Order: sequence, then C-alpha cells, then structure tokens
Amino acid sequence: MEHRSAARVRAVLKAEIRYNDGLMSTPCLVRDLSETGARLELEGDVALPDRFDLYIEKKHRIRRAIMKRRQGRDVGVAFDDVEAKPLPAGNGLAQRVSKLEVEIAELRRLLEKIAAAVAPRE
Repeated sequence: MEHRSAARVRAVLKAEIRYNDGLMSTPCLVRDLSETGARLELEGDVALPDRFDLYIEKKHRIRRAIMKRRQGRDVGVAFDDVEAKPLPAGNGLAQRVSKLEVEIAELRRLLEKIAAAVAPRE
C-alpha cells in the first residue's frame, strides 16, 4: 500500500546531485518524480550527503533534496523546498545567487530549530 502525498510519474531524466557548496557533483537518472520527491538511480556506489541539491537538466530546475532511503544504486529523496526554482537565464553569477538563496533558507530553518531547542522552558 502506497502512503505518498503526491502521485509519482515514471521518468528517465538526466540529473546531477550537487553538494559541498557545488564543488562536488554526481550524475544520476531520475526514475520516478513527484512534487514531493523522486527516486534516483546512481551510476555506481558513491557516498552522498543526507542533503543535497538535485539539478534536473531537462526541466532546468534545482530542488533541495533530503535522502530518505538508499538501497545500492537506488536512492529515494524528499524535496525540502516548497516549489522548484527555475534556473536563471544568463551568466553564472545569477545561478550562484539563486543557489545561495536556497542555502540561506536552509540555514534559517536550522537556526530556528536550534533556537527552539535551546530556548528556556518555563
């Protein structure tokens, strides 16, 4: 029985997993895609962080992803952003700014969690 909040669509889309501030990347294929997550197929057995950016080439989108499961080369992710952000057209500076905006939003969420955890309890 499926317990997904969004319908999955089978796909074969070239994608790239980006991490370490964009310094590292790993090619992959998107095999299933929904508004809330995806199933990825890696080319080999590579180490990945728990959170990364997923660039879907054909859709020109970057999604912030959280790894939910992994079985060999098969990786299930949930998207951590509200909606897909289109890549800005033009130079690399605009792309870097867009990526930094995603990272800033993630850092703000982490700060809120930390503040809530260390707030004095009454």
